Amino acid sequence: MKAVRFIFLVTAVLPIATHAAAPSRNREAEVRRALSAAPPAIAARATVERKDKHGHWVVLRQGDNGWTCIPRSNGDPEPLPACFDANGMAFIRTFATGRSPDPAQPGLSYMLRGGSAWSNIDPRASRLPPGRGDYIRIPPHIMILDSRLANESGLPLHQTDPDTHRPFVMFGGTKQAILIIPVK
Repeated sequence: MKAVRFIFLVTAVLPIATHAAAPSRNREAEVRRALSAAPPAIAARATVERKDKHGHWVVLRQGDNGWTCIPRSNGDPEPLPACFDANGMAFIRTFATGRSPDPAQPGLSYMLRGGSAWSNIDPRASRLPPGRGDYIRIPPHIMILDSRLANESGLPLHQTDPDTHRPFVMFGGTKQAILIIPVK
């Protein structure tokens, strides 16, 4: 009889315990993924956030160094992690609302696992442009989120297929222009 009660208890409680542990493991995995975008000295004290299913930012881990890392860059063909300083995160949040980021507040971002984009010209692209066979793959890089600097950098502004292994301007000629600098 004791064996039956033990089996009942294990079969009744184990699924609940396993289910309760799953969100914690997922959260830990998301935090690790997000932090992999930045150098260790920044990742060690960075905040980690992600968007919930309603599009609201949720803090997964509070940091104290002014950097925020996200486990995936929403809307990209390959949603890879990114890490932004305070101005960079403001740039991203403003951009997501459809407004133009403040050019007086340049931001920085690390994407040390690389990145991707549907288009190098259209900041609102959510699929491949007509005639394009593949999306843009970007090796590990840093981004300077400053449209004025990017647009005045002297680099070509309207490249549909940039050499992503050299510095280039993404979304050139727009208020969302970004200077991308490969690091490997």
